[in-house]
Amino acid sequence: MKPLVLAAVAAVALAGPAHASVIPFLGSVTADGSNFKFNYTGRLAADQGVTSGNQLVIVDFAGYVPGSVFSTLANVTASTSSTLPAGLLLMPGFTDNAAIPDLVFTYTGPDFHTTGGPFPSFTDFAGFGAVSTIGTTHVGSFSSVAVKNFGDLSGTPVLSEGQVSIPGVPEPATWAMMLIGFFGLGALLRRRGRTPAIA
Repeated sequence: MKPLVLAAVAAVALAGPAHASVIPFLGSVTADGSNFKFNYTGRLAADQGVTSGNQLVIVDFAGYVPGSVFSTLANVTASTSSTLPAGLLLMPGFTDNAAIPDLVFTYTGPDFHTTGGPFPSFTDFAGFGAVSTIGTTHVGSFSSVAVKNFGDLSGTPVLSEGQVSIPGVPEPATWAMMLIGFFGLGALLRRRGRTPAIA
């Protein structure tokens, strides 16, 4: 019974993203001087397209270096905002801290895959992100909007929200566990140093 339940959960998890619109993934974090460049990739679902004004937002990008948000994608502008743009959804359990910038990527080109779908596969893209003073990551939130590309709902907005890796420092409990571990290791090494050698 348990394997069947796990298989069902896995099937739902794998099927879930197929119905989402634009989904970002953290591709890499690379050193950028004393800072860290977060490079994201993304995926557009086969049953959706984008039209001018559609957006992808990475919420609360901690440690943001002013002016560092970028997009190398044709027809996609990059900016920041202190609040989630109107009409987008925030994933339950997450908040949007106005003191931490959101990364906003806006499509400005002609309609792309807005009709004639669903297409045979996803559309993957890369070349957007920002620089942070923080090199560690934690789970954050994203929000996006695209349009349905087939059937009676063709051309209607599709809103999505989900989780994505963003810059972050360990939680206080994590710091406490790390410190306890370091102290324990130090005590163990110190004790070993005082143990007389047995001939």
